[in-house]
Amino acid sequence: MEATPSPPRPLAVTVYAASTARAPAPLVGLARELGAGIAARGWTVVYGGARIGLMGALADAALARGGRVEGVILDTFARVAHTRLHDLATVTDMRSRKAGLAHRGDAFVALPGGFGTLEELAEILVERQLAFHAKPLVVVNYEGFWDPLVWLVERQIATGLVRAEHRSLLTLVPDAAGALAALDAAAVAPESARPLSDPTDLRG
Repeated sequence: MEATPSPPRPLAVTVYAASTARAPAPLVGLARELGAGIAARGWTVVYGGARIGLMGALADAALARGGRVEGVILDTFARVAHTRLHDLATVTDMRSRKAGLAHRGDAFVALPGGFGTLEELAEILVERQLAFHAKPLVVVNYEGFWDPLVWLVERQIATGLVRAEHRSLLTLVPDAAGALAALDAAAVAPESARPLSDPTDLRG
């Protein structure tokens, strides 16, 4: 008798992305496609709370599809906060902001972004490496944007500073459709309780 497939579970997807208004149109379109796709699945978008840049495009597209959108924003950036979110937490420091974004997410997607996006991506990557959780981390390597990061990871592995199996902690996809496919797979594969690595081995 074949086992019944697990039904998709609802996800809150934390998306890291640039908030600059200088973001080029193709990246804005990428964010819109991702936001609309998350909302179409009945999932929640969690993001940095801004109404501009990729962040704003992501939120606007999800809201237009009737999706739930939650944000966590620094009080110093309140002037660019999105005003139509279902929930917006305002915090006073970056540590609280990152923690709020991370704790709300069942999965994480990194779109192209600046230093802030890179920091957030690195923090989730380290948490996965140390087996604090096994939530999926999807990196949208649109037109090779994250290729330098991939090169760095390979350099770290080649020099013995990172274990080769930790390549799998990052799921690289080329576009929003790839990210949504990876999230679809995560939604039918509940988070494993098995550690991703031996926490006594802190190499890399």
